[in-house]
Amino acid sequence: MRQFGLVLVVGIMATLVSDRNLNAQQAERRAEAPEFNNTTTSIIFFKDVFAEALQGERPQILSENRQAPAMSPGSSGGGMQSPAAAGGGNAGEWADIISPTTIQDEVKRLNNQLLETVQNVRKFNGGGFEEARRDFTELAMLFEIIAEHDGDVRWKEYALSARDGFARAGFNSKVGTDNSFKEAKLRSEDLEQLVRGGSLDTREADPKATWDEIADRPPLMQRLEIAYQKRLKPMTASESEFKSNIEDILHEAEIIAAIGHAMQKEGFEYYDDDDYVGFSQQMQEAALKVVKAVKENNADAARTAAGEVGQSCTLCHESYR
Repeated sequence: MRQFGLVLVVGIMATLVSDRNLNAQQAERRAEAPEFNNTTTSIIFFKDVFAEALQGERPQILSENRQAPAMSPGSSGGGMQSPAAAGGGNAGEWADIISPTTIQDEVKRLNNQLLETVQNVRKFNGGGFEEARRDFTELAMLFEIIAEHDGDVRWKEYALSARDGFARAGFNSKVGTDNSFKEAKLRSEDLEQLVRGGSLDTREADPKATWDEIADRPPLMQRLEIAYQKRLKPMTASESEFKSNIEDILHEAEIIAAIGHAMQKEGFEYYDDDDYVGFSQQMQEAALKVVKAVKENNADAARTAAGEVGQSCTLCHESYR
């Protein structure tokens, strides 16, 4: 037994010696650390890259919480589209103005209206074309907003193709003809398909299209008049009306704010007129005050803010109507 233990100890020692020799051989085969000539390296490398190499202001360091802008599927060639589309808007700006729910509910409402408008050519040519022009123009605006919106809004994949189709139908519906009716009916069918969860044939669309190619001012002014005179104003006239229509008040206030914001965009009619832009901004801010009042369940504040919306409209009409 003692002899066996001696043999075991000798074996272990032999193994340790063998490993040590192997490590020594490996160490001998390693390349020696290079030696640098300071005279040469001083020519190639900067001693202080920030002091010697960089020019201008240093880039701002992003906070850990900041995220890169979300990318949404574009409609052109299956590529990706930045949320900031027409007029180079800032990603995220629409999220502070109009919610995905309001956008989607308004699109569905317009779908129902257009189904009535394009029932037959006689109704369309007899005056329905004016309603179609207003509704298609608003749809073009809404789908541009969808393209830019960084929220989770339906139909983003088809936003630009839909925008262009609705814009074209809106422009063509300035008159009631058989051709404008056919265009309106086709685009109404496209909208119905989208609302029901279907797809839309994507077409080439310019993600940088300016607002003069998207929406006319007069049809949107008609929508503003409906939003304020027929809905917002009477629905905020008393506390009982406020409580009975609180969801509709929120909806119409966000639509007003969205139109007011769009009217300040480059390419929109009068966008370079400081007074007009000022009135549009006042209307937008007043509408957002209504939104805030609704969320705080404050009927008095909602009525006051709605009055400010009406005042901005009146002042603007006095100067530009």
